[in-house]
Amino acid sequence: MRLLDRHMTLFSGSLRTLLRRESDRRRCADSPYAWLFQPYMGEELVSLACTVTPTQSSPVISLAAVVLSQQQVHTSRAFVITLSSAKPPDSASLRRHHLLCEAGAVLTSNSDNLGALVEFIGNRPIVGWQLEQRLGALNALLSKRLNFALPNAQVDVAKLHQRQLRRLHPEVEAPSNFAQALACWQVPAMAVQSVLGEATASALLYIRLQRIMAQTA
Repeated sequence: MRLLDRHMTLFSGSLRTLLRRESDRRRCADSPYAWLFQPYMGEELVSLACTVTPTQSSPVISLAAVVLSQQQVHTSRAFVITLSSAKPPDSASLRRHHLLCEAGAVLTSNSDNLGALVEFIGNRPIVGWQLEQRLGALNALLSKRLNFALPNAQVDVAKLHQRQLRRLHPEVEAPSNFAQALACWQVPAMAVQSVLGEATASALLYIRLQRIMAQTA
């Protein structure tokens, strides 16, 4: 975690987020999920990608989580799930969502399915592109069903990309588009129209930026 530790300021989030995490930690102190709030001492991270499609009844949420280390993305260790509270969700919206996300059948957003997701993520740090915006609907669902939002340390790869580009090329305006950022650092797009492809590409971009920062430190 040495490279990760050098950029801990990117994990802090807003004061509101920190207060929410502390409130959730106290609420879950005696629950089976209390361990998720403990500091992570290992070398792995989890890359997350999340896509939300509104429907007339409730949103459909597709999410992919991929395990990575500082040197490698472990695509064999991935968790992909699509959730909705509706039974069944609006068919036209669902077809459109499937085309965009390629995330499989829709499961009920109940405690068991959400519990499986947070158990897979564990207390490992999370990386991803524009995490705060992407995970809002998921955190709202987790708060409703499990009484806590994701408590993990998080690093927004979009902010890491902008920070490093400004450092190396202050005269260049950092692109905010994910595909442009991948091209900027010569990272394969990995079929980013799917949530699994986006999570994998985010992980590769994170590793690439960490290597560049190590070389230019």
